[in-house]
Amino acid sequence: MEYGFLSIIPPIVAIVLALRTKQVYIALLFGIWFSWFIINDWNFLEGTIAMIEGMVTVFQSEGNTRTIMFSALVGALLIFIQYSKGVEGFIQLINRKLIKLEDKKAGYSRVMVQVLAAFTGLLLFVETSISALTVGALYRPIFDKLKIPREKLAYIADASSAPSSILIPFNAWGAFIMGLLLTQGVDNPFSVMLASIKYNFYPLLAIAIVFIIILTKKDFGPMKKAEKRTKETGLLMNPNSKPLVSDEITSFPPKKEFRQKHII
Repeated sequence: MEYGFLSIIPPIVAIVLALRTKQVYIALLFGIWFSWFIINDWNFLEGTIAMIEGMVTVFQSEGNTRTIMFSALVGALLIFIQYSKGVEGFIQLINRKLIKLEDKKAGYSRVMVQVLAAFTGLLLFVETSISALTVGALYRPIFDKLKIPREKLAYIADASSAPSSILIPFNAWGAFIMGLLLTQGVDNPFSVMLASIKYNFYPLLAIAIVFIIILTKKDFGPMKKAEKRTKETGLLMNPNSKPLVSDEITSFPPKKEFRQKHII
């Protein structure tokens, strides 16, 4: 059976609910339920039962279960880093470097910390989620101190983390693409994938543009407005914005008993 336009309604519903309620998991769950609701001829009971059966079936796959567990543990890892004062040690190290840079040239530290954040996103190519979340957790306090808007941090984290994961094949994305090539009868999928990197124009352009914007200091559109807002009012976020993740998670206080190590 062909569903046509109906096939795009569930993701639209999920996205709208996520933006309005800020409850991502509930929105996704409702989107999944709505899909099964449509598939089962708009029958509420059959759609609900089919959704439950479908979710159970997902966990029958070892690969799916590993992926879900890995994604869930990413947040726990980031909180552990903050709890053990790992983030504080990193901030102290970066702050010492930034003071030296600022003594040489005013405003230079602001550019360099953005470059460092972008390079961190590029180097953590193992998985897109852990890369973006790690960049956010590590650099958020430094960006806040330098009065760089949160919008800029989110852009740098995403524009460096996602493209590097598809360009560097030594991760799950690389294995997935090689699997697709094997199903198409390609004998040497690794070599073909490496040869195709130069044709991945979108991720290459995304990485190039983020460095151009950082080094030239030429913002535009909403990003330019965010920079202007932060410089004039000191507000790091739009007053009307509602972050999907609460401050209790993003700014988890470290354990007082832990002794912070000084990095030279």
